[in-house]
Amino acid sequence: MGELDPPVPVEYIKKIALPYTYAITSLREEDMIRQFAALVEDYEEQGDFILDVDLQTYREITSDDGPLLLDKEHSHSLYLMMDGTKYSNFKSQQTAPATMCFSTRDSGGKQHITKNMFHFFQRLMTRVAQGQINHLRKSCERIILCQDDPGFGFVIDMIGRDLVPGLTVREIIERTDRIYPDGVIPAFHYCDDWRQVEVDGWYPLWESKPKITHIDLVRYSPELDQTQAEKVNDFLKKGGGLALGVLPNVDDGYSDPLLKTLETNLNDSFKRLNESGVDIGLLRTSTMISTQCGLSGASPALCREIHAESLQFQEIFFQTLDRIQWFHNYTYSMEMARGIVLVEYVARE
Repeated sequence: MGELDPPVPVEYIKKIALPYTYAITSLREEDMIRQFAALVEDYEEQGDFILDVDLQTYREITSDDGPLLLDKEHSHSLYLMMDGTKYSNFKSQQTAPATMCFSTRDSGGKQHITKNMFHFFQRLMTRVAQGQINHLRKSCERIILCQDDPGFGFVIDMIGRDLVPGLTVREIIERTDRIYPDGVIPAFHYCDDWRQVEVDGWYPLWESKPKITHIDLVRYSPELDQTQAEKVNDFLKKGGGLALGVLPNVDDGYSDPLLKTLETNLNDSFKRLNESGVDIGLLRTSTMISTQCGLSGASPALCREIHAESLQFQEIFFQTLDRIQWFHNYTYSMEMARGIVLVEYVARE
């Protein structure tokens, strides 16, 4: 987030409906790749995001099941939020293995997008996840663990161009899903155009392990074809949920007040989802409101305003959803009435 001092967000994040761990991205050590890769010996000894993995290091990471816990230097909030406060619901996050592969290179400049290195990072992030959950369970009754995967789209493209021998999109998704420790509520954040994530008729976001899927509705309007709309409906019926990224995550994204922007964007999103064939009634109990992506580019003032105003998000969500559903039901009733009149008219003729 856009704050500069790690302790500052603690008090206002505690007050929202779903407190969470956060990263101060202005701190070098809290970069979403570096904070986890730093657990690997020799990381960045030869430059930023450079990792040469020898056989011993590979075996140390992949052969051991022991949990790994970030230190405070690489995740201040993981410790600051756990100050004796008890949480009914809490969210944490970590980087998904595909993005870890995409964002690191060996000293020769080659990206670590290979089957073996995906296995390496999948094992690393599995151990990190368990370390996080062990740490958080002392204070949290229910935990949402979100895997952030901004590089996933690039990896899909590379696989489609046969640049990653032996690794498939389905394997990436299935093994990423295995990272979630038992008992957590799984979540997944894909930053790019979620409408385009489809491989040979398979929709990974909707047809893999049911989870909370975060989608950006500011950049990517939810206009879907009938096939994908039905996949979303099935996903929701199976227990999946949506985190609707309807709020801009930078100051320049707002021309109206924040709550007015929320209402406008929700109304537009619900309308387009409904028109696409998504059963918006399913959203009532399986949706949360979010920004389109993280708040690293937001000013401290915007970060604080979003959190303060979030206490009103639920009311605006239900009011907007009710309005769209009423209009949908009214329109449907009128169409049915016109159909009945037409049938009676034809029958008389």
